[in-house]
Amino acid sequence: MSSLRGKIITSYILSKVALLIFATVVIVDLHYLQAQIMEGEAVNAFSEVTQDIRGYEKNLFLYHDDGDYEQLQVGIAAAQRALVEGRQPFMELASQEELRSADAALAQYQAEVERYSSLSRGQQEAAQLSIRALGHQISLFAKALRARERATLVHTVRVAVWMLLIALFTVILLGIASAVFMARQIVRPLRNLELQLDALAEGGEQQLTLPSRDGEIRSFVHQFNSMLNRLRAQQNQLRQNEKAAALGVLVSGVAHELNNPLSNISTSIQLLMEDDGGTDPALVRRWMAHIDGESERARRIVRRLLDSVRQPKLHLQGHRVPALIASSVQLVSRQLPLSVNMRIKAAPERTVWVDRERFQQVFINLIRNAVDAGAMNIQISAEDSTWSRSMPPNLNSLVGDITQVSLAERVLVVRIDDDGKGISPDHLAHIFDPFFTTRKSGDGTGLGLYLVEEIVSEHYGCITAENRDEGGTRFTIWLPLAQEPDSL
Repeated sequence: MSSLRGKIITSYILSKVALLIFATVVIVDLHYLQAQIMEGEAVNAFSEVTQDIRGYEKNLFLYHDDGDYEQLQVGIAAAQRALVEGRQPFMELASQEELRSADAALAQYQAEVERYSSLSRGQQEAAQLSIRALGHQISLFAKALRARERATLVHTVRVAVWMLLIALFTVILLGIASAVFMARQIVRPLRNLELQLDALAEGGEQQLTLPSRDGEIRSFVHQFNSMLNRLRAQQNQLRQNEKAAALGVLVSGVAHELNNPLSNISTSIQLLMEDDGGTDPALVRRWMAHIDGESERARRIVRRLLDSVRQPKLHLQGHRVPALIASSVQLVSRQLPLSVNMRIKAAPERTVWVDRERFQQVFINLIRNAVDAGAMNIQISAEDSTWSRSMPPNLNSLVGDITQVSLAERVLVVRIDDDGKGISPDHLAHIFDPFFTTRKSGDGTGLGLYLVEEIVSEHYGCITAENRDEGGTRFTIWLPLAQEPDSL
C-alpha cells in the first residue's frame, strides 16, 4: 500500500540525488582542473628556465663573462630538474619519442657548454653554432609544450563548463520531476480532501471519498467517515429523544383536543337525560348526531396519536412509481371537493421499494394539507435523478434519512406543488414537529405532516417544504431507487 510518508521520502531522495549528482560533477571538474593547473605550472617552469638559458647563452657568446657561463650551467641543471619533475604531466602533452629527444638535446647541450670554456677562440666560434642549434631545439620543445598545455586547458575548461551545464540541467529536471511528483501524488489529493471538507462544511456532501490510495489518507477518510456516522447516529438518537420529550407535550395537547369533543358529548347527554319526552324529536336527533360526530372526532384524534407513537412493521415491496402515485391520488380524490384540480405531470417507469399502504398515507396527508390551505390546483411530478443534481441548496430544511439518500446511486424525486396560501417562514422550520398546527383549536391535531416525515424516514428517504415563487407550497421527497430492502 502506498503512503504519503513513502512519497515524501521518495521526493526527498530525488532531491538529494540531484544535489549529489551536481556536487559529484563539480568535484570531478575541480579535480580535473586542478590537475590541468599543476600540469600548466610544470610546463611554465620548464618554459621559463628554457628562456633563461637562452638569455645566459646569448650573454656568454657576446661578453665571454665567467659569470654568464656559471649562470648558464645553473640554468641547464634547473632545466634538467624541471624536465624530470614534470615527466608525468609532460607525458600527457608529448610523445615518448619527443621526451627522449628533449632529454638527449638537453644532455648534449650541457656537454657542449661544459666543453666550450676549454676551446680556443677559433674553436669557440665553431662551437657556438652547435650550442645555438641545441638551445633552439630545446626552446622549440618548450614552446610546443606550452602551446599544447594551453590548448588542453582551454578544452578542459570547455568540457568542465558543459559538464556543469549538463549537471545543472539534470538537477533542474529532477527538481521539476520532484515538484510534479509532489503536486500530483501529495498536494493534489490533499487539495481534493480540503475541497471535500469545505463542501461537507457547507452541506454539499455527506461523506468523504478517497482522493488517493495512500495509507494515511485512507485511514483519515475512514476515521472521519466513521466519526460522521457516529455523529449522525447520535443526532438521530437525540432526535428520537426530542420526539419522546415532545410526546409529553403531545399527550397534554391531545388531552386538550379530547376535552372539547368530550365536553360537547357530555352537554348533549345531559340534555337528553333531562328530556321528559316533550322535546322536539328533530332536536333530539340533532343532539344524537352531535354526540356521534364528536365521538368520531375523538376517535380520529386517538387514532392519529397511536399512528404517531407506534412503529408498525413495514412490508416493503417493489412498486412502479406511476402506479403508486395514481393509486394514492385515486384514494384521496374521492374525499376532495369537485373544485380541486388534481394533475399528475410526470412519473418515471422505475421501481421503488415501499410499504404501499403506509406510503399512500404520505400522498393523502400532503394533498389534504394543501386543500386545507386553500389550494385549488395540485400538481404531482416525479423524476429519476441523482442526489448531487437534485439536492436542495439548503440542507438544513431537510428532515429524514439524508445519509441513505445521499449514498444511493439513483434517487426518486417527487414534488407536490399547490397554489394555496403558502407557509409562513416562521413556521417552515416546525411544520414536521409533532402536534404543531396553525389551525384554530379543534380543527386539527398537528400530526399529519409529522406522520408524513415519519413514514418517509421509515423508507430511508427525506423530505423538505418550501414556498414557491409563484405562490403556494412545494413538498419535495427523495427516495432511494431500485434497491432491495435488505440492502438499504
